[in-house]
Amino acid sequence: MIKSRLIRLYLSLDKSALRQLKNWINSPVHNQHLKSTELFDFLFTRKKINKTTVDKKRCFKYLYGQENYDEKKINILMSYCFKILTEFIGYLSTENEKYFMQNLTIKYLSNRNMPKIAASILCKSEASINAQPLQNAQESLWRYQIEKERLRLSSNKTRTEHTTLEPLFRHLNNFYVISMLKHACLAASQHNMSQQEYKIDQLQEVLQQATQNKHPVVQLYLNSYQTLSTSNNTVYYENTAKQFIQHNEYLDKEEKREILLILINYSIKKLNTGADKFRRKAFDWYKWGLDNHLLIKEQHLSRFAYSNIASLGLQLKEFEWVADFIPKYAKVLEEKHRDNYIHYTRAKLYFNQKKYARTQQLLLQIEYEDIFLNLDAKTMLLEIYYEERSYDALEALLQSFSRYLQRKSVMAYHKEVYKNIIFLIRKMLDIAPYDKKAIEKLKQQVENTQPLAERHWLLQQIELLT
Repeated sequence: MIKSRLIRLYLSLDKSALRQLKNWINSPVHNQHLKSTELFDFLFTRKKINKTTVDKKRCFKYLYGQENYDEKKINILMSYCFKILTEFIGYLSTENEKYFMQNLTIKYLSNRNMPKIAASILCKSEASINAQPLQNAQESLWRYQIEKERLRLSSNKTRTEHTTLEPLFRHLNNFYVISMLKHACLAASQHNMSQQEYKIDQLQEVLQQATQNKHPVVQLYLNSYQTLSTSNNTVYYENTAKQFIQHNEYLDKEEKREILLILINYSIKKLNTGADKFRRKAFDWYKWGLDNHLLIKEQHLSRFAYSNIASLGLQLKEFEWVADFIPKYAKVLEEKHRDNYIHYTRAKLYFNQKKYARTQQLLLQIEYEDIFLNLDAKTMLLEIYYEERSYDALEALLQSFSRYLQRKSVMAYHKEVYKNIIFLIRKMLDIAPYDKKAIEKLKQQVENTQPLAERHWLLQQIELLT
């Protein structure tokens, strides 16, 4: 039963929705089946939903007492309850779309020749839209629908009355342009990750039109798209960052998160290509996202974001901040990843504080389930062995690390990053101390190698060879 679609959908509801569900299933308008009410009561009485507490036979006994267990009977009831639950979720969705519901009401009243009541509701709806901060595609669609119903009411009065159509076209156009740019950003993001090409009809026309449109959200998405499409020109990134800080209140939470991730990912990409100033930018964007509650989604912080935030903070010597961050935000990691990531980030903290004995003690205790944690853990050990001149341990790890990369399914970009680290450490081991010509050549090689992590550390060690 725990794997049934009914339970999976039930578990998606928060506490507020569960309270509303109780009213829904007890209303004869929505549910006239007694046993379905009892099945939901069975779920409500479970303090925790797991394989044992929602065992199908236990549920059957709750519903039917000593009656012989009948698999088919309870499956039919569960299907009926699933139907009730999907209808309830549909109701929740429409309840959140209050302007959509108001427009349907206005349309109904207009069609039944009650224009005064319809006009009154239209005015209230428009005032409500004016009072909220959004200026995104959704807001433009709401305003377009308002203008459409205003036109309907006007046409019902007299065919000769002058009607202003400009607002209708303006809001419709803004909805189209913002929506196109928003989804073009999504396509560009996916292209950057997977090289998948998308053919987007009319995109060039929209981009050209957007350059003339002064709407703040149009400009924000235009610069966001250009940021994703032309990574070598940082002007678009700077424009996006400035506009996002100024106008982020015009976006809903999910849209804010999407733009924030564009800024973070761009910063990290530039950092990985040697633009060191983007380290602070990436870290500050992550902190901004935490402070504005944008990085915690469905009550969880991504383990990748958790790791990136800690790593960037440590690279910037923000040791006290990271020491506070590790336990504070570990609480919102998914439980199955929590212990590994606490363990790893603490090791990383000790490593950056040069507490190498404590770092090795942690890193040698465990083989992480996440391949990227293992890759970074092995990199830390390489650096420790090199700095402590533990050459036998270093040589053994270089060999085992190379074999690890060969046998593991690592994305080509990341595989190249770690292959380059191994290659350059080997070059440092082979170089003769005080050979200025060879050292300078190696330094240039490190500066020019792409892609490469740990560039700063490698350059530091090369300086020590002179």
